[in-house]
Amino acid sequence: MVESVVGAVVDKALEAVLRKVGEGKKLSTEDLVVLMLGLFRELRSEVVDVRKEVADVRSEITEVRKEIADLRNDMNKRFDDANKRIDALYELMGKNYEALNNRINALNDALSRRIDETNKRIDTLYDLLGKIYETLIKQATTQRQ
Repeated sequence: MVESVVGAVVDKALEAVLRKVGEGKKLSTEDLVVLMLGLFRELRSEVVDVRKEVADVRSEITEVRKEIADLRNDMNKRFDDANKRIDALYELMGKNYEALNNRINALNDALSRRIDETNKRIDTLYDLLGKIYETLIKQATTQRQ
């Protein structure tokens, strides 16, 4: 309330001083004081506006910091979830890898045994064919004589 009354008084005095300036009259010390009060009031008004802007900027900075913190927390949660899935897959692969490796080794051993058996049979057949060939050669030679 007091500010509005003081403001009105300063406005009236300022108008009178500005009229004097417009008329080219000499200003008194009191007139200069009124001009300074008007100037100070304008500066105060600008300072209040700047403070409001600073408060708004601080509020926006606080909001941005909160959003950044939320994003960081969200990213950390996503990384944790991804790491858990990777760990689960690694564990599953480890178990399956071991089982698969054992199965491959068993199949390799079984195939090796069958190949060895087949090779023995081929060797036996080769020996038998060699003996049959020798017998046939002997018979053919004996018949020619």
